[in-house]
Formats: sequence, C-alpha cells, structure tokens
Amino acid sequence: MLSFMVILTVALHTCLSELDILHPSQPCTEAKNKNAYDTFLRQHLRKDIPTDPHKLREWQKLINKINTWDRPIQSFFPFREARSVMAVCSSGGKMYEGNLCISKKPLTFFTVHIKNRKQVKNVKAEKKHVILGCDTFEKKCRPIHFEANKNATPDNKKPDCSKAMANTSFIPFEELFQI
Repeated sequence: MLSFMVILTVALHTCLSELDILHPSQPCTEAKNKNAYDTFLRQHLRKDIPTDPHKLREWQKLINKINTWDRPIQSFFPFREARSVMAVCSSGGKMYEGNLCISKKPLTFFTVHIKNRKQVKNVKAEKKHVILGCDTFEKKCRPIHFEANKNATPDNKKPDCSKAMANTSFIPFEELFQI
C-alpha cells in the first residue's frame, strides 16, 4: 500500500510539473516552442503591415502573402508600435495571469476579419491595452502570443513583467529584428 502511495505521489507530481511547463504560472519562463517568437513576429508585427484600415486590397495582399486565411480574426501592430509591443514583456507591462502580460498603456493595432477563408471582410483600427503571452528565448523575454482583450486594464498592484525576468537581460531594439 505504501509503494502504491509513493508511485501515485510521484505520478501526480510529474503530471503537475508537466502542466506547469505547458502553462507557466508567470511570464518569461523558458519557452517550450522555440519558434513561437518568430511566429508572433510573422503573424502580428511586420514592417509591411498596411497602415490604412480602409484599403482592403492591401490587407488582402498581406493575408495572401503570409497565408493566414484559416484565422477568421487576426490582429496586427503597425511597425511604429514595435518598441511598445516588445516592452509589454518587460517594464512596459504588468503581470496579468499565467504567462500573460498586459500593456501599461493602450497600444494601436488593427483587427482584420476574414470572410469565408478567402476575403478580407473588414479592418478595424483599435487602441486599447494589449495582452501578450511572454516567454524567454536565449535569456530574453519576448512576446509569443496575442490574447484577445475585452476591456481589461493593468492592475497597478501587480508587478511589472520585468520582475518575472529577473534572471534575463535587456534586449536592444535592433537585436529584436536583427537590424
């Protein structure tokens, strides 16, 4: 009976440890998916993002280029917001929940709605606090996921996301994009 309890305890501990790896309890933990940061940049923060939400043909070309027709709602940051987006995972963001950080200030982004997986239906320019998943890559905390935000705002009682990355280093802006 004692050996059964030991085995059960070890198995439960292993399962809970694995769950914590899949869904970290704080931002800036070591990334499990080593391509997540590059995927985030490709899908949300690019130099070629159109800046006019009314020019649907330009948005259509972008979605064709990156081939993300299977995503019915997509969000993109204008490149001028790059520094602020990256800062969400450090001093520009507050811990939200799990590995998510919320921006201290509202950021501008575009929300693109896709119709029937083949046409841009509409594009809406928005400005609100953004919620990003943040993981560590090579000792640098970077965004990996754009989370939908209904109307959440940062809780000033929570620590900055930079507190979660105490053992990581500052990321020079140029290095973020290999400029």
